Amino acid sequence: MKFTDKQIQSLKPRDKRYVLTESIGGYGEGRLQIRVQTTGTKAWRVQYHFNDKRKTISLGNYPNIDLKTARQKHADISRQLLNGVDPQSVKKEEQKEHAAKSAQRTMLQLLEDYQEYLVPRVVPSTIRSTKYMIEKDFVPFIPSDMTPPELTVDDARELLYRIYNRGALKKANFARSVLKNVFKFAVDYDNSPSQYKEPDIYGVKTNVVRDISFDVPNIPGKRWLTEQEVRQVWYADDLPFRTHLYLKLAICMAGQRIQEVYHSNATEYDMKERILTIPESRVKVKNRGDHLVPIGPLAIPVIELLIKHRGASGKLFPHRDKPGESACISNLRLAIRSWCDRHQIPRFTPRDIRRTCKTLMGKAEISKTTRDKLQQHTQSDVSTVHYDRYDYMREKREAMEQWHAYLERILW
Repeated sequence: MKFTDKQIQSLKPRDKRYVLTESIGGYGEGRLQIRVQTTGTKAWRVQYHFNDKRKTISLGNYPNIDLKTARQKHADISRQLLNGVDPQSVKKEEQKEHAAKSAQRTMLQLLEDYQEYLVPRVVPSTIRSTKYMIEKDFVPFIPSDMTPPELTVDDARELLYRIYNRGALKKANFARSVLKNVFKFAVDYDNSPSQYKEPDIYGVKTNVVRDISFDVPNIPGKRWLTEQEVRQVWYADDLPFRTHLYLKLAICMAGQRIQEVYHSNATEYDMKERILTIPESRVKVKNRGDHLVPIGPLAIPVIELLIKHRGASGKLFPHRDKPGESACISNLRLAIRSWCDRHQIPRFTPRDIRRTCKTLMGKAEISKTTRDKLQQHTQSDVSTVHYDRYDYMREKREAMEQWHAYLERILW
């Protein structure tokens, strides 16, 4: 039997499905068939023998696949059979490749995925700086259809060179770190046990940024305020209202990290128990959960005044135009710089308050270990990271009392 368009079109459903076979073609080339379902659906397929086993492979439904197209597909399958290739294996491989291509993410999508990956793992300030750098220094220079494996080491060097060449050496080093971590994230994801036997969505086999390096001197900050300067800051009457209160609170709280205090909410201050609870989402060292800081006596009137003037959402340092958000830290820096210049005091930054407290607490004879616990400095030894879950609140309270007694001596 040789199929015709008119014959195929006129086929009607029966009580049971049935199959018609076209009898043209040579030995070992397979036979074109059409199967008619009881519903009237007509499906093309090819029946063939491979390794002494009878097999079939579907070609699609009629009329989406017409007779001419079905014969072309049959001819392709015949060539595969004559070459000793199983058409089913070829089809499975094609489906696998198609699935892999459909699943593969572009380089720009990888950058988006990496930013989502960061959210529960790092502090908001790191998320913001990473997002800003990616959008400004990576996205505009990466083609929208580029896949991660297509980004070469020279492409990566070019991205970094644009930053390095404008003299922003630290930012270039940060960009290198981000890009290296982006590729590490891609490699780790595709190689994770959860993705075993699944198509790679990034397709990155090696980290092309790993071997790109350049020296950027990491000079530790040296500025810290003397006892006299702490006194000047405490009694300054020409600093902006909230800037002044922030500086006093930062000193009273033993130099906690800027965003941990400046982005705080009134609900985080337990004035009855005299504890500030800095949530894990805002602390830098996340493996220990929330950071608990005892509130010393000098901090109480400062906190009460800030709570009295808090924003609509409870922020102690609210944004002027966005009540639900905290004010920008850059405003804090500018106000401090302006005040220092007016009084001919060597400039300092909000971050220098942390160094000041660390230094003066040593002068107040608070041990280095307790100072580290109070300021939540990272402890990387196995005991601390994996086993020590003691909150050290008793030791921190004693240290805070000792610190405030010292502050009272230098302020009055």
